[in-house]
Amino acid sequence: MMRMMIFCLLIANTITHVLAFSSNLQQVPHLGARLVTSRPSSKLSNETDEKRRSIISQTILSTSLLIPSFANAASVPVQRAVGSGEKRCREEGNCLETFELDGAVGWNWGGTERCDASDPNCGPDGRVREEPLVGKPVPDLAGFEITHVIDLTLNIGVGSNAYIETIKMGLYGNNCPELVQEMVDMCGRGGLVTSKNLLLGAPVRIGGGFGALTYIKPDERLEFGVASQKVAYAKSIRKAKAPDEFVPQPRPSGERLELVRAESSARKHNEAGLISVPKEGIGYGTFLSGSDDEAYSNAFQITAVGAPDMDKAGRKVIGQLLDAKSMDALARLAGSPTRKLLPTQTGGAPLIKVSVDESVVIAKSELAPKE
Repeated sequence: MMRMMIFCLLIANTITHVLAFSSNLQQVPHLGARLVTSRPSSKLSNETDEKRRSIISQTILSTSLLIPSFANAASVPVQRAVGSGEKRCREEGNCLETFELDGAVGWNWGGTERCDASDPNCGPDGRVREEPLVGKPVPDLAGFEITHVIDLTLNIGVGSNAYIETIKMGLYGNNCPELVQEMVDMCGRGGLVTSKNLLLGAPVRIGGGFGALTYIKPDERLEFGVASQKVAYAKSIRKAKAPDEFVPQPRPSGERLELVRAESSARKHNEAGLISVPKEGIGYGTFLSGSDDEAYSNAFQITAVGAPDMDKAGRKVIGQLLDAKSMDALARLAGSPTRKLLPTQTGGAPLIKVSVDESVVIAKSELAPKE
């Protein structure tokens, strides 16, 4: 905030002196009217130069008073650029009086010294946690039978800073078979197909780098999906863009949609680690865009805490995370930084890229021990 105030003062001060210089120039005859062979012309030029030097000297002197001396810079303690002033003014209750507008509206993320988003200990507010997040307990099966296991391999970050996390999900296929089948199709190698009559189309598949973590509500939930079918298809054929003839898979409809609507949630959204899909099934997570291309960008969510609001929205639980390692990965991702368009925004896309490198589905028959 202090840097911004100094910058504004510098600009105002400079403009004031420039205007003064312009005013003085108006009192001087135009250069075209000077007699280059006469002595008065030389005197006039000297007077103008003296005025210019005087004004420039005043500007340099006044601006130098506003800037801290570099000689004393080493004696100034280094402070974190994230949240120090904002936090202090909120504790003292004087954000508006001290002109800490960021603190007044609750904005924490920002500054040149915020933590690296690729650091697993970097929090949503831009501060580094003192200790790594630890996941909540694995959800109790509560009598549910796991019919399918899905291993999601996540690639977090880019380049040399990237690392891998694996999330193991178990699905309740006996309780909601139609919803589970949609999930199995989308996470399997074959992909989800809702129309076979497309001239040029492709199944919707979340693995293979086509899917990603698309939304984080910090410390509450994660959302996964395929942001754009066109982009995913172009990537699959190693092209910059999909052909004009490409047609995305539409949302499920007809009998398949009716069967999904008839199924109930297997359990309440009352703890962390539960797999949740939209009320109408996969493909109906958002209606902000009527485009089929983005229909599967909000395919399913994983709760990071109990979320009764998801019950009120009619969302349906179809499975859960199965081990402590997955719960730890859930906690770290749910506590990572997000992109914010507004200071009061509570969630958004992850600040660092999280793609689904691979998705493997194992059916119950394959899980049974062999004799």
